Amino acid sequence: MAVSRKTLFLGAQWIFAAAVIYFAARSLAGQWGQVGSRLSHIQFGWKWIAIATLLVLITYALLIEGWRRILWAWAAPLSWSDASRIWFLSNLGKYVPGNIWSLTAMGVMARGRGISGLAAAGSSVVMQMVSLATGAAIVALTGAKLLGRPYLATAILAVVIAGLLSAPRLLPPLTGWLGKLMGRELTPPAIPAASIWTATLTSTLSWIFYGLAFELFVRGMLGSASGEIASYIAVYTAAYILGFISPIAPAGLGVREIALAAAMTQLGLANEADAALVAIAARLWLTVVELVPSGVYIALGATRRSLPG
Repeated sequence: MAVSRKTLFLGAQWIFAAAVIYFAARSLAGQWGQVGSRLSHIQFGWKWIAIATLLVLITYALLIEGWRRILWAWAAPLSWSDASRIWFLSNLGKYVPGNIWSLTAMGVMARGRGISGLAAAGSSVVMQMVSLATGAAIVALTGAKLLGRPYLATAILAVVIAGLLSAPRLLPPLTGWLGKLMGRELTPPAIPAASIWTATLTSTLSWIFYGLAFELFVRGMLGSASGEIASYIAVYTAAYILGFISPIAPAGLGVREIALAAAMTQLGLANEADAALVAIAARLWLTVVELVPSGVYIALGATRRSLPG
């Protein structure tokens, strides 16, 4: 008996979900052994951690809205609730080794909502490019001390601004070039400048909120957070970008923690022991914060499927 496409798709979803749970659990278990003994001496400031968590959730909402705005350029409007579900669930793919699973899952789920998979994945890539550009600008502005070369920071900032200003004109030919490279005919999107500016604004605010949340998390972990807010923004943004561009580490695992601890030590935000503790604990915290909304969407989807009619 032939297996229906719907059955195959459902089976693929379960396999994907199982893989995500396995790799996420493995990464959490591996890190817990390193921080377990140190945590017994920590007096958690749960108020600060709760506020930090709220800021992270607001950051997710900003990123989702930025993605939606770029998606409109492909004439593919998506409601915020659908966009949120697709964004959270597809984002789980980053916990599986390999850098293609998030975009693949995003394309598949977008098609289930009547949206072109190419439009969903393409708009996500554009959003990531804008986020990386604004992140580099944020590091240049807030982390001149981290870079150690103010003139280099100024040059980076100038290049980023020039790139964002020319993005509406450069993206269509860039899409066509990528299509030829892939051997596919891709329709270049006429992305309105307003979409790029909105994505730039949401990305910039997201990096700032991430940095503020990280400072509050450090305060909740260590009881205080020495140093300037700008340093925390620079440290977190730089570490996140390094983890993101890592070609092999799932979700930047290991790369981000090493960079975060090293930068905190260099800028005098913590000693080596506390910096290592914060870096690993931050990974645990952010993993849970990201998995909880995803789990809610998975549970809601299972509930809908179980309802009659």
